[in-house]
Amino acid sequence: MSTSEEVSPRRIGVIGGGITGISTAHFLRKDGHDVTVFDPGDPGTGTSSGNSGVISTGSVVPTATPDILMRVPKMLLDPYGPLSVRWRYLPRITPWLLSLLRNGMPARIEANAKAKAVLLDHAYDTYRVMLSDTGTNRFVREIGSMAVWESDAAWQNAQWTIDLMRACERKFDILSEDDIRQMEPGLQPIFKHGYFIPGNGAISHPGDLVTALHTAFVGQGGTIVKQPVDRIERVDGTPRRLVTGDSAHDFDILVISAGAWSNTFLKQIGHSVLLDAERGYHIMLPQPDPGLNRPVLIAQDTMFLSPMAHGMRLTTGVELAGTEAPPDYTRARRMVSRAARALLNLDETELSAWLGFRPSTPTSVPILGAAPGEDNVYCAFGGGHIGMTLGPISGRVIADLVAGRDPGIDLSRYAVNR
Repeated sequence: MSTSEEVSPRRIGVIGGGITGISTAHFLRKDGHDVTVFDPGDPGTGTSSGNSGVISTGSVVPTATPDILMRVPKMLLDPYGPLSVRWRYLPRITPWLLSLLRNGMPARIEANAKAKAVLLDHAYDTYRVMLSDTGTNRFVREIGSMAVWESDAAWQNAQWTIDLMRACERKFDILSEDDIRQMEPGLQPIFKHGYFIPGNGAISHPGDLVTALHTAFVGQGGTIVKQPVDRIERVDGTPRRLVTGDSAHDFDILVISAGAWSNTFLKQIGHSVLLDAERGYHIMLPQPDPGLNRPVLIAQDTMFLSPMAHGMRLTTGVELAGTEAPPDYTRARRMVSRAARALLNLDETELSAWLGFRPSTPTSVPILGAAPGEDNVYCAFGGGHIGMTLGPISGRVIADLVAGRDPGIDLSRYAVNR
């Protein structure tokens, strides 16, 4: 990344205050811009608060996998499977699903994985910078994460994942049954295979981290407006006005970073992408004793178990049903017994249940860069399952583009019109 001596201060409006929006606001404010973030919700309560809390530099595997064609019928017929579609939503999600199927071809899987890998290569270093800038280092521990399998057959079926990670030059260690027991004595002794990614980090409380980043941003001179943006308007032909209720706010530059709702704003300036909400659920449980040392993926159950400051978080499942359908916690609650099978001494008492909306593209590759034909509108959304990981690097890239710096990344693969 090259730097310029001076950055001309601009008035910038950022739509969305999740991890990507607040990270973008931070790096823009660091450059001296007058930055306003628009988000109607309380900080740390949206989608960025409910994830597995992993800074996951190894997560290159896209949602479209080699068996996706066989999985689609099960998605429709099993509402409580690891990946499901509500029938009423099928007409709206069909274009997204068709693209997902096309991206299940081996060549596309590898291309999409490598596109994710490029951003992930910069993700943790950028996190460290932002945490240091904002005094929020206390929320993150660099302790790695683990994935485990029970059966030989399931481990053998997962070898394509291992091969893909190697093709993307991810750093990981293969674990034996004895390695797993020594590293995680809180797991039941039923897991025979696994891998450990030492370059991953664990966030002790994602919601509190996002809240602290909001506080730091305001303390550094940023502004947060707790109102929804109704629309973007053009002024003299240029999209620069954000309308909130009866108020209008004019800016030199706009950033669309509204998560699963980002396409609404993109359409208002004449563009559109395939973006939908992968609805993700979690259940908070009491912390068991001895518990886990780090986040662990129970691969055969598609379930992450993450030890956090406020309990054990169980995250599981992807549901395609848009943002308006009511939550259905059935599958997540069913998985509590599976968690008890995986963990020693787990108290199955539910402390809380949560639903969030991951902004996801069929390629699993985010949208990042300038809006086509607009020299003052930038996009940063679509991180999907690794949105929490990609927030800071996405924000840094946007700040580089606004400042006229080379971000050191070929952004063509993340373009709106790619």
